[in-house]
Amino acid sequence: MATIEEAVFERMSTYSAITTLIGTGSASRLYPLVIPQTAALPAVAYQKISSPKDLNHSGSSHLAHSRFQFTCAADDYSVVKTLTAAVRDCWLGFRGTVSGVRIDCCEVENDTDTALERQATASPVTRLDVLIWHEE
Repeated sequence: MATIEEAVFERMSTYSAITTLIGTGSASRLYPLVIPQTAALPAVAYQKISSPKDLNHSGSSHLAHSRFQFTCAADDYSVVKTLTAAVRDCWLGFRGTVSGVRIDCCEVENDTDTALERQATASPVTRLDVLIWHEE
């Protein structure tokens, strides 16, 4: 079975509203952890922030609720907001099996604006925190 990180990558890299903006395949601008300084924009980075495990009376339930943070960056504020909406729509209320990982529920918990310092300029950035309840 794949990891939750692999399932997150698979879901996002096949979600058309996202891939329309960041590309597909080897040209995709979907990155683990951080968006490289030299990456073309718009782009998205994803990282797992925490992954508490749920227990039952006999020990592990094999369920976790992982918090992922998605960083969306673009050269234009309206484009970053469009990308953010696509990422939100990708996860909000989603349930299903992706890369063999059963995802029971997704909840968008937070959405903030900031800026990404790139050489002499700053690019608009949003960050979304998403709780993904899944089987391990």
